[in-house]
Amino acid sequence: MKILLLAAFLVLGAAAQRAQEAELEPIVVTGTFELRPGPSVIDLFTAHLLKQIETKQTMEEALARAPWFNAGFWKYLPSLQSSMTDSSQFFTPSYLSSDYRNSARALEESRKQSIFDSR
Repeated sequence: MKILLLAAFLVLGAAAQRAQEAELEPIVVTGTFELRPGPSVIDLFTAHLLKQIETKQTMEEALARAPWFNAGFWKYLPSLQSSMTDSSQFFTPSYLSSDYRNSARALEESRKQSIFDSR
């Protein structure tokens, strides 16, 4: 019974859809359609690639003009920028520093005391 009711509903719905169709006047286009005058996507992409190639070539030419400035061995050398404020710490050997001498003196005194204690 439910199936018959559903079928009847669908038939009536289809008939109602046909009744709602409307006839429109034909549309007449008076004019010309033109594509935009700009370059196509392929042309834009090609221009972008050519610009990248030219940029790379100019960089390589600049590197060729100053070879030792931009040589690869510079990256293996330490940078000259130092965080130390006193440059004498860089040039003074560690055994000449006051901290080293004080710790050496304290170690020597502790060794003397241990030698005297063991006798």
